Amino acid sequence: MKRWLIGFLSVIASVTMVMGSVYAADAGSEADPLVSKSYVDDKIEQVLAKIGQSSGGTASGTGAAFTPVSVAVGKTIIGGEGTEIILRAGKAGVVVSGSEGISDVTTGQTLYNGHSATLNHLNIISRADGRGFKVTEAAWFLVKGSYTVN
Repeated sequence: MKRWLIGFLSVIASVTMVMGSVYAADAGSEADPLVSKSYVDDKIEQVLAKIGQSSGGTASGTGAAFTPVSVAVGKTIIGGEGTEIILRAGKAGVVVSGSEGISDVTTGQTLYNGHSATLNHLNIISRADGRGFKVTEAAWFLVKGSYTVN
């Protein structure tokens, strides 16, 4: 029994070594090259440089970053088409000129006249038709896209 077990384990070890050498032979080959960290870092930098060269602006020519905007009480911030607005501090009510509203994409709801903006919710202005927020308590907004303060 002991001889049989030793023989069996020897066969398993031999098969494992042969299979390991077969798979290891592919590592570093032309089909699966080994590369250095500096090579990978260089390629990542090249990709990031290409991404930075692409145009990320909107139709209004604004950048892809949010801009902090302070709006005084009684003033209204009106967003252009596709503008994203987040109320960060203060209070503001929704201003909509027609029957359609402003999309609160945080909750998936549509905001109409009479609704209040919720702090830290992302709102999207779908059309440049006078939609925005009238400030009732001094407010700070983060805005990505075109806007005017009246």
